[in-house]
Amino acid sequence: MDALLRKLAAARTFLIFPGDEERKRERALTSAADAAVLDLEDGVAPDAKEEARAAVGPFAEAPGGPARLVRVNDPLGEDGARDLAAVARLEAPVGVLVPKATVHAVERAAELERPLVALVEDAAGIRDAYALAEHPAVFALALGSADLTASLGLLPDGSGSELLFARSQLVVASGAARIRPPIDGPCLDVHDPAALEREVAAARTLGLLGKVCIHPDQVEGVRRGFAPTRAELEQARRVVAAWAAIVAHGGAVGVVDGLLVDPPVAERARAVIEASEGSGTA
Repeated sequence: MDALLRKLAAARTFLIFPGDEERKRERALTSAADAAVLDLEDGVAPDAKEEARAAVGPFAEAPGGPARLVRVNDPLGEDGARDLAAVARLEAPVGVLVPKATVHAVERAAELERPLVALVEDAAGIRDAYALAEHPAVFALALGSADLTASLGLLPDGSGSELLFARSQLVVASGAARIRPPIDGPCLDVHDPAALEREVAAARTLGLLGKVCIHPDQVEGVRRGFAPTRAELEQARRVVAAWAAIVAHGGAVGVVDGLLVDPPVAERARAVIEASEGSGTA
């Protein structure tokens, strides 16, 4: 599980697909996504749940490819209990995405002793984000933006302002619990790269790291959007180099490109460099 956790900690792109569609499963496993997510929940019709559940084994045990997650149904319901039983039989390292996450649902899924992503999709989940993030089995929070906007009557205007509070709540909860930054919900318009770019930019600005993709064509856009730009990377390198010189001469602050540099600014610059290395853009 350690190798899985390392991959998931650095992952930006989470490609989800219906568990009962073999073609999409094969495409996800050979994609450039950091993580493939087999869906047993909303993406699968009720009469296809068993077929999707039977695909968990082949999905988990396929060689190579991205890290693996399984989105189960509500762990406290009958379908969810069957999903958890299917995951429990696996020997391969697989994480679990818990939908409409509650503390009780996470507690039930935690019995698998596998990494959990708590998918926050309603007002109760936003309220309980801190408790979810602090659960020892949860390595990340994720935003279920479509369900959240529908349940609260939020009206998307293209700017992402309707998700400002929800995204920020998950970022702060994750930071307080010292887990990886949260994963943003998917862009539902798979034919609009500009919309995807806007959503990634809004999420990155607020401190999220990564996004659910509902089509392989979205993977590269998400990866590119979360990677530091060349200008950001070059400035970060200048800041780190200057800060080393400042410290060497016994200084406490300095100025680089007109920017006041102190320990927090230097730490942020180092984080930008690390992010570029993780995204392959260094």
